[in-house]
Amino acid sequence: MRIGIISNPLKDPGFGVALAASREIAQAGGTPVAGAEYEGTPLDGAPGLDFAHYASCDAILCLGGDGTFLSAVQSHSLTGVPLVGVNLGSLGFLAEIQPSELPRAVRSILDGCFRIEERMMLDVTARDAEGGVKSRHVALNDAVVSRGGISRILTLDLFIDGRHVETVPGDGLILSSPTGSTGYSLSSGGPILRPDLSLILVTPICPHTLHNRSYVTSGDGEAEAVVCDYPYDAVLTVDGRTETLLSPGDRVSVRRAERPLRLLRLGPSDFFGSMPRKLYARGGRDNDQA
Repeated sequence: MRIGIISNPLKDPGFGVALAASREIAQAGGTPVAGAEYEGTPLDGAPGLDFAHYASCDAILCLGGDGTFLSAVQSHSLTGVPLVGVNLGSLGFLAEIQPSELPRAVRSILDGCFRIEERMMLDVTARDAEGGVKSRHVALNDAVVSRGGISRILTLDLFIDGRHVETVPGDGLILSSPTGSTGYSLSSGGPILRPDLSLILVTPICPHTLHNRSYVTSGDGEAEAVVCDYPYDAVLTVDGRTETLLSPGDRVSVRRAERPLRLLRLGPSDFFGSMPRKLYARGGRDNDQA
């Protein structure tokens, strides 16, 4: 069995945890795999390590925090290879494994003692006023249309399934998946959704109105945010990783992506049981932005 290793050097100085994972995989009879970007790093000396494309793997270990995991999703989601997070941050909403659990976890994976959980992903497309595509990305958490760095009200027209729902003045809109409901959307007053559902959630950011309500629609539908008159560039941010500048008339559409993310799970699902503990830990120092 081939197990890929993706490591954030800021969270894993000297690639110590990555080297330990590689050794565990090799000793248990598997093949550790790393991308070409790790050649010349301390990971290069790991016994049995194969430098190859991650598409050749049966599973991928992602070592870091939630930011590292989201970067890995952006890079490898279309391969269909299951990802499993190893938490080197303080929160790890998306992580399955703690570093101390690596030996047991590696052996469970190699023994086939796991299940695959699918998470809905978002297909996010930004178009200009003439319909030309400005950017297209896949998101696990959310697409955020915001006012950028200017402290001025941004007005957006919200459409759901082609019908105008509301004109929203404020700081912007968050269009999220159920997985993303515990992120920025939650901070803006949105509901918490079970992550295995197929839904699209739309949450206003600091709306300049007398109400603040989220919208939840079917994963088979489409939500769109259209930039109204605005003297500056609005910004589309996808999973906090990529940015696209938006002008008046530009529109951002969000629908379910063709492929879901495949997560490798080693234990029983306990989303609502573990969620309070992780939310209370938000005050910790998990600032993984790499």
